[in-house]
Amino acid sequence: MTTFGAALLAFTVAEGMLDDRKTRLVESRCRSEAPVPAAVSALNGLAAGLLLASTISLVFLLVLLFRYRSTRGAVAVPITTVAVLISTLFMLGAGYETVRPASASAGSHPCGFSSR
Repeated sequence: MTTFGAALLAFTVAEGMLDDRKTRLVESRCRSEAPVPAAVSALNGLAAGLLLASTISLVFLLVLLFRYRSTRGAVAVPITTVAVLISTLFMLGAGYETVRPASASAGSHPCGFSSR
C-alpha cells in the first residue's frame, strides 16, 4: 500500500510540474522548444518502478492466496485481482508519460509569426 501511495504521489507531482510548464507556454502564446524538466522524467520513472514493484508483490500475494486456501481467500482474491489491474494500468500510464511526456504546444504559434 505504501509503495502504491508513493508512486501515485510521484506521478501527481510530475503531472503538476508538466501542468505548470504547459501554463507558462500557453500564457506566452509562443511555441518554443521548451524541454521537459528532468525532474518530471525522473518522477514518472520512479512512479513506474514503484508501481511495477507493487504489481509484482500483489501477484505474489495472489499466488500465496491460491496456494494456501483459507476462508479469507474468498474475499481477498477478488480485491487483490482488482488491485493488480489498477496498479498495472497506473504503471502503464506512468511508463508512457516517462517515454513521451504531454505536449504543451496546443493553442500556441511559433515566435515571430502572427496568428492572423
